[in-house]
Amino acid sequence: MHQTRDRLTPIALTRYFDNVVDALAREGIDVAQVVLELTPTRPMRGQVVTGRGPVLRWREDLGWSNGLRTTSPAAHPGEVAALLEQPPPGRG
Repeated sequence: MHQTRDRLTPIALTRYFDNVVDALAREGIDVAQVVLELTPTRPMRGQVVTGRGPVLRWREDLGWSNGLRTTSPAAHPGEVAALLEQPPPGRG
């Protein structure tokens, strides 16, 4: 997904989330649930819940967050998957 000033279409957002789920699967992370909120009057939002429990949240105007770390709204799916990696001991 490339970053533009235009609002994403619901189809483009769904494809982007599919790519994120695929990237998580390549990392061995099972996805239990994906929720997309496509309200026309507010920024679109999404949430990916993994089988292990961690949640990734996405908001059209703020980007991705795992609760501790963030990345851009148009981050590469591999970069999104990296938000679930455990930080090295002594860091984080």
